[in-house]
Amino acid sequence: MKTFTKTQIACSLFAASIISSGHAAIVSFSDDFSGDSLDLAWSVNGDGGSFDAANDVFQITNDRSGGGGGTELRRNIDDDGSVGSFSSSITVTLAEFSNPSTGADFKWKFFGPDGFTEIVLNSFGDMRMFHNDSDGGGGNIQPNTNIGLTGAGDLLTLSLLYDAGTDTIDVLYSLNGGEDVSFYSGGGIDGPVGDLATNFVVAQVFEFGVGDPVPTVQIQEWSMTAIPEPSTSILLLGCLGLFLCRRRR
Repeated sequence: MKTFTKTQIACSLFAASIISSGHAAIVSFSDDFSGDSLDLAWSVNGDGGSFDAANDVFQITNDRSGGGGGTELRRNIDDDGSVGSFSSSITVTLAEFSNPSTGADFKWKFFGPDGFTEIVLNSFGDMRMFHNDSDGGGGNIQPNTNIGLTGAGDLLTLSLLYDAGTDTIDVLYSLNGGEDVSFYSGGGIDGPVGDLATNFVVAQVFEFGVGDPVPTVQIQEWSMTAIPEPSTSILLLGCLGLFLCRRRR
């Protein structure tokens, strides 16, 4: 029968404890909108959302003439009550959008107990980032910046990384399969960022006028991934090395 030293046992227990405690609070998800129906974790607010099983997309076609300003796809985020580092990415086809006459915004939003942030792209091709904190501060932390939309059918990928260690956000975008472009890097409107994501996340098409053509956005992929803290990974690797070293002896 194989026996274990006290060091090995203690190391195993320690490794298990830091694995369980070191993960970020967010429960990861990834959806490519394939299959026969929309995952029940999602909810739709508004009349312009539809799951397109044939094309593996969730489509938002918002027609303000029918009443209401926006339609959104929303997902509640499971968490343990505290925020950790995470990354999130969304890929959309701007099927009918990048035309000033559509009069619309595409909004990607994150909500948490410390406030919310949103990345807003309008049909003129200008994109900005807004942050509102729990102390009442609110405003654009990145002003409108033209990202060079080319027309109907543009493929846009947005990526957001929150680093809990530095309490900062990095946002990148990629257009039509091109290279990632840095859009924003820094803190919140008044400095701190905090927990902006453990309540829910939203993708919305908001029409601020009666557009013609009617704005249509197709969501192809959406993911959110918890990132273990570096200290956790280092401790775990060190413990594993000690365990293997003792085993060889």
